[in-house]
Amino acid sequence: MKKFDFSKEFGNIDPKYISEAEGEWKGKKKAWTPSFWSKLVAACVILALISTVLSNPKVQAAIKNLALSIGETLGFQKEIEPYTEALNISQTDQGITANIKEVVLDEGVLLFRVHAEIDNTEENEKKKTANISSFRNTGITLDMGKTTINGQKLDEYMNAEYSPYSVDDLLDADADSDEKEYDRVQEYRFHAPTDLGENPEIHLVLNAFDYDDWEKSVAEFTFDFNISREKILKQTTNKELENISVQTEEGTVTLKDIFLNKLQSSISADVPEKLFQKYEVELRGTDSKGNKVRYELKDDAETEAISRNWKFKTDFWRTYGSAGDDERPEIPDPDSEYLELQLYLKSDDIMESNITETYDLDDDTYAEEEGKVYDAADDSGWKAVGEKIRINIR
Repeated sequence: MKKFDFSKEFGNIDPKYISEAEGEWKGKKKAWTPSFWSKLVAACVILALISTVLSNPKVQAAIKNLALSIGETLGFQKEIEPYTEALNISQTDQGITANIKEVVLDEGVLLFRVHAEIDNTEENEKKKTANISSFRNTGITLDMGKTTINGQKLDEYMNAEYSPYSVDDLLDADADSDEKEYDRVQEYRFHAPTDLGENPEIHLVLNAFDYDDWEKSVAEFTFDFNISREKILKQTTNKELENISVQTEEGTVTLKDIFLNKLQSSISADVPEKLFQKYEVELRGTDSKGNKVRYELKDDAETEAISRNWKFKTDFWRTYGSAGDDERPEIPDPDSEYLELQLYLKSDDIMESNITETYDLDDDTYAEEEGKVYDAADDSGWKAVGEKIRINIR
């Protein structure tokens, strides 16, 4: 089977996904869902454009000062600026200077914008022990084994990255060959630590790596700093919920409490195990201001935990206008009076219908599936279940 070079064609995708995608796909059920592939396909298209256009030195010079903030990159306007800590601190290793521009930290989510440049002067070339000439085949990622918050390692379960430039800025320039600069907003979701406090201590370690050998670090950058969470804590709503439930064939889904601020929201719940095993589960609806909102059911328990910790959680999904213009993320406005939500289910049979072979490995069931691209806008498989529910926030 001829290998397809994802790194060259699609730009900077997490190397863990590249390594697996280059071979015949054997996805672990529940870890690889249609929603994941929808995001990956969309990311591939966007990153292909970014990789091509940002490779032009003229483009880099032209849009260097146009980089968006973390909030703007994720589709917010000015909502999360009060939560954003501007740092602008740099470290240099192997001729690469990495700069942490800004950071946002909240329960279960770490966001930061990193800018890096390569100095290929003759003096620096002599000092290098690794041959790093461009970011065309070099990425930057968080070292999960060394990064800590308040001395505790992150129990990470998902990560993503975004270009801090608008598509219009990218399309306004020509393409060339050499990529000397790196600009990304990186997102890391984690189960723990859960108690961040008001002024957490961050020990953040970044690794530069070659896509052809992504497990090997070619440069390391260490940053130590504190973040004030006073504003985000003051603007966060935590409210217990009473007598709010939805009946399903697998049992009752009971909502227990809601967590909400301008960055994210979650609703803890009691959920029948069979429901999660058979379906993808979401809550969708609107807030009192008419904004679309969407929550996805996740098990938020720590990796080594035995018991489940069910939560419906928001993500940085975007809604799109009829002309394709980006709108706000599907997150409730924290100043809303209430939410009106509907439970939606999507059967795993949709995913399993294309499975051609199953096998066991390390006591887990894996499946080999025929190639299929999932349409993120295709809601045909989702079914509304039960009555609509109303959550009063105020």
